Amino acid sequence: MKKLLVLALLCLPFLGNSQIVNEKNVKDWGYGENKIKKAPKKIYIKDFFVNYQVLSSNSETATNSDLDKATSMMSVGLVGLETEDFQEITDAAYKRMVGKLADAGYEIVDSEEAGKAEMFQDYTKLTGGTPSQAQIIGYISTAPTGYDYYVKRVTNKGKAKDAFFDVTPKLSKDLGDIPVLEANVSFQFVTIEGSSFAGAAKMKGNVDFVLAATAIGTSSEGFFGSKIETSATLERVVWKGGAAGLGALSIIQFSPKSDISIEGVVEQKKFKEYVSSNSYKPSYANIVITQDKKIEVSHQVKADRDAYKTKSLQALNEYLDQMIQKLIESANG
Repeated sequence: MKKLLVLALLCLPFLGNSQIVNEKNVKDWGYGENKIKKAPKKIYIKDFFVNYQVLSSNSETATNSDLDKATSMMSVGLVGLETEDFQEITDAAYKRMVGKLADAGYEIVDSEEAGKAEMFQDYTKLTGGTPSQAQIIGYISTAPTGYDYYVKRVTNKGKAKDAFFDVTPKLSKDLGDIPVLEANVSFQFVTIEGSSFAGAAKMKGNVDFVLAATAIGTSSEGFFGSKIETSATLERVVWKGGAAGLGALSIIQFSPKSDISIEGVVEQKKFKEYVSSNSYKPSYANIVITQDKKIEVSHQVKADRDAYKTKSLQALNEYLDQMIQKLIESANG
């Protein structure tokens, strides 16, 4: 018996290391959590989006004393995966989360009932299951297959736009003062940074597959140079609870403290590009086709397909569990 106990204790550190997301690397910054025990056992899932970075592009321009310009560009693409892999991960995580809510006695309010809310009368209804490349530069964005949701508007380029201000407490009230769940999560595999000095432009790419605290999408095609878009990873449950004004009585909320590394998924690489005003930028033959647009890719990073799917789903489930477990414990407290 003692031998078995010693063996179990020796194994504990290795078992702990297998967990990707835990209470040490996420921030719990809600308030009034225990008050949600007075809320109805109904919940509406307002947002459930998962974004996967597949491409990053950036540029830097330098000018020397003779006003000669040098532009360094770098584009890094992820290979080894199919679009349906991303959708599969999102669908599995959503199904698991909904199952946990149902097991805890929650009734999930469907989109038809939610659509009667005053706030949604001028919104557009969308259905998940079709990955989009219009939401964040270089990312494939997904919503669960068959999951209906509402957005303020959709641009001509297909980008969904939400209200500028936080309207979730109002929606909670409009739906009969019930909790409203929101989740937006991003996975990122590379960051590219540029710098310039004395007429030379430099680019540096660092590969690290992470559950990102904030997704960073970059493109070298911005009007004033590189274009940047960001999207914070956040999960929360909001209950108005009769609170005055624009606030809420109870919010359960988690976000990563910083990027959470996920090892064993992509090649570990670092890239550099250097161009001076007296040199030239070589061209590269690697091409990625994205929505019928050809993007020149200077570097490729290969992902282990099985590891990507397995570990991304694990990290996503563990992250969502932080919120769901806190909701269940608070509601039953």
